[in-house]
Amino acid sequence: MKKNKVYINVISNFNHNNFVGLLKNSDNFDWQVSDVDYNQVFQTLTNKNAKIWKQRANITLVWTTPESISPEFQKLQNKKIINPNIIKKDIDYFCFCVKSIKNYSDIVLIPNWILKQPNDTNLALAYTKDSGLDYNLSFMNYYLSEQLAKEKNYYVLNSSKWLLNCGRTKAYISKLWYLSKTPFSNDFFKEVISDLSDLYGSIKGLNKKLLILDLDDTLWGGIVGDVGWKNLRIGGHDYLGEAFRDFQIQIKSLKDQGIILALASKNDEKIAIEAIKNHPEMVLSMEDFVTYRINWEDKAKNIIDIVNELNIGLQSVVFLDDSPFERARVQEMLPEVLVPELPKDPTDYNTFLSKLRCFDKTHITKEDKIRGNLYKSESKRTKLKEEIKSLSDWIKTLNLKIVIENIRSENIPRALQLLNKTNQMNLTTRRLSEKEFNDWTKVNLNKLWTIRSIDKFGDYGIIGILSISIKDNTATLIDFIVSCRVVGRYIEESMVEFIKEYCQKNNINKISGEYKKTEKNSLCYHFFNKLKLINDSKYFFELSSSVKKSNLLNIVLEKPNYS
Repeated sequence: MKKNKVYINVISNFNHNNFVGLLKNSDNFDWQVSDVDYNQVFQTLTNKNAKIWKQRANITLVWTTPESISPEFQKLQNKKIINPNIIKKDIDYFCFCVKSIKNYSDIVLIPNWILKQPNDTNLALAYTKDSGLDYNLSFMNYYLSEQLAKEKNYYVLNSSKWLLNCGRTKAYISKLWYLSKTPFSNDFFKEVISDLSDLYGSIKGLNKKLLILDLDDTLWGGIVGDVGWKNLRIGGHDYLGEAFRDFQIQIKSLKDQGIILALASKNDEKIAIEAIKNHPEMVLSMEDFVTYRINWEDKAKNIIDIVNELNIGLQSVVFLDDSPFERARVQEMLPEVLVPELPKDPTDYNTFLSKLRCFDKTHITKEDKIRGNLYKSESKRTKLKEEIKSLSDWIKTLNLKIVIENIRSENIPRALQLLNKTNQMNLTTRRLSEKEFNDWTKVNLNKLWTIRSIDKFGDYGIIGILSISIKDNTATLIDFIVSCRVVGRYIEESMVEFIKEYCQKNNINKISGEYKKTEKNSLCYHFFNKLKLINDSKYFFELSSSVKKSNLLNIVLEKPNYS
């Protein structure tokens, strides 16, 4: 399978050759690395003509040690008294240099500071303000985070976590440092690469959306059909019950961040639901799950039913089950689904889930926080559709309202999500960083709108993007994006009507564009083909082109000013 190319700049004050070698050979992305000799950090950051800045990168990694940023900090290793104000000035200058490269990279990553070699100090003295090594290292990291907190597309990475996951004895190999000035082991570097991959995958919309869970011995201890819900091990004065409860707490936190939860369990539905509703130590309630399949059928089939109901791709699914047999079955039948190997001991579940980075996000939008409710509302719409066979009658019954708005700053995170994650109803599938997006929308002849829908079941949130670029009396359609969960409700047709009306009111007599075929966006092709606006992967239509009028379905269309 062809891997996505990622262009990364690596700048450090230590020998990073081993890290770069491992990065190039990792199996997640095709890493295209540009780097400079070590100990050239400030020289590179302040030299805008440096070779490394010739091509814009997806990522720039600026990795330093504390003493290389602040010579004052070096005094601490010799048990000397230091001046914290000098350390602050050193960090201010470092941040100034780092901020100056924001135009050369989509994102800038800065690992926070740890020591390049282990240091055992007197515990009491370590946290004194004027000479304590640990105190001042913590202060430096806090101050660094504060200085970069408001900078868009700058991320401070947690180096201490890599050290913890790797283990201090495995992270540091003294001989490597003295032989080649390489401060960390390959095991440590692999932890870093894993985080880089997860972070970049999240930015590009490759993180998972749906967590499907088993019940017995996964969310609670025991088989509810055998022992009854009162005897399940959840919480209470029981070490195993506490472990299951903590596991549920962490799952609940994922749901609050926008991860959708569902159940797939081989059980008697009535007995299982009774347990969820009645057990006093349950953290998760039925309201936390957007749907469920509690029956005796094949779990792979149940997972397919769930994703079809929610209109989510299998590649967005994670399945957790304590049974090796069920995991193997789902893995074999549905290779796109991520099926992690749960630990044999439930007391390890919580730690295991915390290390499962496939759900990580760089932004949590308003839509993320209410995503579970959005999908529950969608389930009600689906049931109504099954009762009302006519599509037009169903749309009328929904009392659908479409709101088209000029892009606003508070909507940018959600717009970027749609832009970088939507695959099916997406005309060009272009992907932009936040900076590229902001730069594009600031151009006077570029216009971008967000699409929001509301009906009697609730607010869909922002579910679409529409953008054009105007030149020589022609509007080129750049982005035509609709979330797949709302496709087929005449929202797409209303967007075409809006863009035609916008062009008419602004004396633009042609609309053109190009459909860029991908593996997944055939849905977009079929839509434009249905409207007779597409021909051999390209389309061109004039304002007189025939489009079915959505107002026949009593859709309310709210639009911004046309100017």
